[in-house]
Amino acid sequence: MEQLIEETVETKQIRDYLEEVKMPALRKNLLKLYDDLEEKLKNNPAAVKYHHAYKGGLYDHTLEVIEIALDIFELYKNKFVREVKRDDVILAAFVHDLEKTNKYRKNTNQATLYYGQEFEYNYGKIDFNDTAETIRLLMEYDIKISDEILNAQSFAHGSWSVDKGKMLPLATILHMADMLSIAIEKRK
Repeated sequence: MEQLIEETVETKQIRDYLEEVKMPALRKNLLKLYDDLEEKLKNNPAAVKYHHAYKGGLYDHTLEVIEIALDIFELYKNKFVREVKRDDVILAAFVHDLEKTNKYRKNTNQATLYYGQEFEYNYGKIDFNDTAETIRLLMEYDIKISDEILNAQSFAHGSWSVDKGKMLPLATILHMADMLSIAIEKRK
């Protein structure tokens, strides 16, 4: 009779990935940003109803996007090794939805609560230009971003996210990771 062997799998958290960033100043500033936003990441959804629409959904989605983006990077790094750096993959994946730390609030609308919508838009705090809000946050923490990071942030939700420009390899990795995280969560 075969005996099942239980493996203990150590689960990495967002902070663990940020600690892997090689550039000391960037690592320090990202960790400070993370520490300041950790509770908001763990208490907010990633969306109101489309995906990861539960308390902590933003944290789960961000972690999944980091993990998936790094997997895609490792799989294809020989194809664009000069164009994409691992630190940039971690940075882009971590910040791709940071504006959502202030975008939603607990739902108080009885009509939508009836249908299970736990969160609603926080209209007093929304800046509908998500890229601008994320860049504001990064500047506040002295996190310098390259044109590739800006491109990735602009295209995070797909080529329909912006009117002009070309989706660079980092943006493609980020978009694919974002969509895979959503697809995986919807299947659960």
